[in-house]
Amino acid sequence: MTAPTMTGPHTAGGPGDALGRVARSTTTYVAAAVLVLVLVFAVATGGNFLSITNLQSVGRNSAGLILLAVGLAYVLGAGHIDLSVGATLVLASVVSAKTTVALTAGGGDPAIAAVVGALLGVAAGAVVGAVNGVLVTRLRISSFVVTLGTMGVGLGLAQVITNGSNVAGLPQSLQLDFGIATALGIPLPLLLAVAVTIVAAVVLSQTAVGRHALAIGSSEPGARRAGVRVERTTIVVFVLSGALAGLAGFLDITRFGTTALSGHETTMLQALSAVIIGGTSLFGGRASVVGAAVATFIPTLLLAGFVMIGVSSFYQGIAIGVVLILAVWIDRVRRPKQAPR
Repeated sequence: MTAPTMTGPHTAGGPGDALGRVARSTTTYVAAAVLVLVLVFAVATGGNFLSITNLQSVGRNSAGLILLAVGLAYVLGAGHIDLSVGATLVLASVVSAKTTVALTAGGGDPAIAAVVGALLGVAAGAVVGAVNGVLVTRLRISSFVVTLGTMGVGLGLAQVITNGSNVAGLPQSLQLDFGIATALGIPLPLLLAVAVTIVAAVVLSQTAVGRHALAIGSSEPGARRAGVRVERTTIVVFVLSGALAGLAGFLDITRFGTTALSGHETTMLQALSAVIIGGTSLFGGRASVVGAAVATFIPTLLLAGFVMIGVSSFYQGIAIGVVLILAVWIDRVRRPKQAPR
């Protein structure tokens, strides 16, 4: 979400002006970059990149990342950062998997077990987010330090709970009926992530919670003077980030049929890169939920494309790191050009 700019009376609110803002928005540029990546890899693979199977795989890989990016957009918009989302995802996936296995072990209904597992996974993520928010607001500790610490705690707890082994024994229906299922050719996890993105975008732009979060990111003292309950709003955005990471953890086990304790080393970096590339300011006060969601396709497309053209997936991390640095630099350069908030 960008700050409103002043326009002349002859253009204010007109359809041409609205189209112009859309054409100049960061989300449009990101969408164009995603399209270029698709075309480049399509040409490089002789069209194989555009196969339905591959595009569906990209969609499934992006679903969880979209949820992480949406939560991070709120946190960064409020002037904070959450480095623990990847660890929260892993911990929540363990909670969801353990719950589902326990409820189906005695012949329980897999569907009910999955719903309960999903709810407890989201709850576990929300608890981590609440801890982050409370530590940041009550103890006045930097969110960078707090979430760096809870990142280690979350990963450690996941290892302790599972004794370092991935959780097995999940019902196969979890994958068949949701994780790899599609509707009109679109993966169900991706449809869920898109629905969450739409709701989150509306909340950010149309509700007091969203406006207050961006006000805090723009100027916390100013937000306090305006009557914003800074501590409560800050905790809310961290809880939201944690809850969405928890939901992403549930999507993770539906996709793989097990947990992935050691498969998310770069997940936080990918989500953070997508959020900044998508138009959210690392310095707070500006956030784009839709831009973040669209930008999550960049790392997943890079990974899929590198694999198909025979380039080591290790180069994906290099590419994302370079893009992240460039995105932060561009954000810093354009900050003085933003209209006063």
